[in-house]
Amino acid sequence: MSWLARTAVAAAVAGMLMGVASAAVTLDAARIGAQDVPALAKFYESAFGLKEVNRLQFPGMLEIMLNFGDTVDAAKANHAPQVVIMHRPSDAIDDPVPHIIFTVTDMAATTAAIQAAGGRLDGQPRPFGKSGMVIALARDPAGNRLELIQPPQR
Repeated sequence: MSWLARTAVAAAVAGMLMGVASAAVTLDAARIGAQDVPALAKFYESAFGLKEVNRLQFPGMLEIMLNFGDTVDAAKANHAPQVVIMHRPSDAIDDPVPHIIFTVTDMAATTAAIQAAGGRLDGQPRPFGKSGMVIALARDPAGNRLELIQPPQR
């Protein structure tokens, strides 16, 4: 099954499940991993403007939480789901399913920022069927997959 078909099926299933989910359930965060947690946090700050809002450090464990905001205080006050980066022993991953999905308003600027910050594109941005959306797949410097969705231009 092609990536486009898998994405369409996943969206349809998610839409069907929305009626089943409890209103008391919300997304808290998306967790990814990296060998060098602080370096990957800097990537997300540079590429997407995220700010560090919390850091947990114990022997053998480091976790950095990031969120959107014009300042660190604004990011800390933001109640939206966070991106959490946790240490993992290796950046050698190749699982195509888990990834962070970002909505973007300017695909060209966002993909340029990803590349300037040290990430890479898995191909050029492309239209998603006749929906008006533009989709791009990328990877951060630790190999985590990113999906970028630019909604239809109005």
